[in-house]
Amino acid sequence: MKDVFEIAVCDDSSFDRFVIAEMIDCYFKDKSFLYHVTEYCNEVTLIDDIEESNRYDIIFLDIYLNSLLGIEVAKKLRSGGYNGRIVFLTASDKYAVESYDVDAAGYLLKPHNYEKFCNVMDRVLIGRRKNTIIVKKRSSVEYISYDNIRYIESSNTKCLIHCSDGKVHTIYTRLDLLENDIDDKRFLRCHRSFLVNLYYVRSMNKNFVMDNDEIVLIKKKSIKDIRRMYLEYNSNAVLTGDLAEIVGV
Repeated sequence: MKDVFEIAVCDDSSFDRFVIAEMIDCYFKDKSFLYHVTEYCNEVTLIDDIEESNRYDIIFLDIYLNSLLGIEVAKKLRSGGYNGRIVFLTASDKYAVESYDVDAAGYLLKPHNYEKFCNVMDRVLIGRRKNTIIVKKRSSVEYISYDNIRYIESSNTKCLIHCSDGKVHTIYTRLDLLENDIDDKRFLRCHRSFLVNLYYVRSMNKNFVMDNDEIVLIKKKSIKDIRRMYLEYNSNAVLTGDLAEIVGV
């Protein structure tokens, strides 16, 4: 089964649930990971579901619900062990201060504004951190720093992230999408199945030899261009001292 970000939207207004779901779809459209949205029209079912599985990474929670205030719902969830992200939806900022008591990740005022929604998403909702890849585990989310990635390997419908500590993490996405998301000059697409971090390359011949002796393939037709980029990276790294740890300088 593929790992996905599980998102709940709890609001007694069908229109508001629809709007948030549409914003979520727009936001994740070009992202390199999967997600699933479950809508709730009442807090009772939400609480029951979370008590049973605690599966949601993110909950959008209306402040004014049927029988309980969203703040009270959040307190029940926290007291029951829920440690995911909670973002409140409301037409008033009356309870903004109280939201800190339940470790709220955001507070969105109605009518909904997509730009503000995206700001919340970027800043806290999925915990996006610069220079990291987000990997969804069974019951948690892990952030893999670019610094710790030796190379990324495409394998059918998933990518394998090979790290400097020897661990290999799996993410269900295409290598093309990961390549687009990673804005770092250390990473080079050297083969249709490999994206390599040049920091960890020990040497290059027909293929890359990594610092742990693993081999990363190089596309034969592109070997001249790849060699040039590799040499350029080494020249810049020597100037800035980035190669010191690898070559023992």
